[in-house]
Amino acid sequence: MRAQYRQSTLQSPPPAPTPVKGTSDSLSTQSPVAYTVPTDADYLLNREFAADLATPSNITTTAEYDPATGVYVVRTRVGDMEIATPIILTPQQYNDWQTRQSLIDYYRQRNSEELEAAKNKSFNIFDMNFALGPLEKIFGPGGVNLKLNGKMQIDMGISSQYNGDPSRSERHQRTTRFDFDQKIQATVNATVGNRMSFNMSYNTDATFDFDSKNLKLAYKGEEDDIVKEIEAGNVSMTTGGTLIRGATSLFGIKSKLQFGKLTATALVAQQNSATKSVSTEGGVQTTEFEIKAHDYDADRHFY
Repeated sequence: MRAQYRQSTLQSPPPAPTPVKGTSDSLSTQSPVAYTVPTDADYLLNREFAADLATPSNITTTAEYDPATGVYVVRTRVGDMEIATPIILTPQQYNDWQTRQSLIDYYRQRNSEELEAAKNKSFNIFDMNFALGPLEKIFGPGGVNLKLNGKMQIDMGISSQYNGDPSRSERHQRTTRFDFDQKIQATVNATVGNRMSFNMSYNTDATFDFDSKNLKLAYKGEEDDIVKEIEAGNVSMTTGGTLIRGATSLFGIKSKLQFGKLTATALVAQQNSATKSVSTEGGVQTTEFEIKAHDYDADRHFY
């Protein structure tokens, strides 16, 4: 039996392109790649490779001081075998090299800590933090911080009372109603940079109505700013003397401006509280009042 052969229909591969003059067949990278071992003193002291991988752990580069010549000899070894030509450094070059290495190790450690902290930080709706970006020039550094705190208690029940009054119908002898009660104590603290703050509190157990809800938005300027403070919401007006006393429990807008050595404070607000004094003498309470002649009643007003 004789084997039969036939011609292949596959075409031969195309010839390799002729390289253009001035080009290289090696791949170029966006950033330089560090050598595994240092080549000379200039490379050891000046080159920086931020995106390069770390040197393998079995390769060590150490410096040895030579007291005879007063210089430092940098040797690169794998185990006990040297794999590169020793590099000679003067004492000043050695100090510069150690300072640079300390800075690189410090910032590498800080970056690792920041990266690890960002991974471990979980989102919490009661404690949120956001960056401001370009708005930091207006509100200052610190980002946006929002903290929520408080508690809420809701009591629900049914109250049923039976009154066996025969004068009432059987349907109206029993009264059933829902008993509902709620207690809320909540606070919201927010800051935008280091200049603006927002505080809000709500307490259903407050003694006075104006204390149950407090709302305040404040802006504080820098030392050399004309606008020192701007407050809106629950504000207060304090004075340094006793002749004109300040008022508290105000709701409005307050601003504090400074023009050189002159400080101006302006306030537009509504007072939610009042002050009243009562005097007693000999166990009798006395109250001063005024009455006009045309309002006098003989059987009502006595002197």
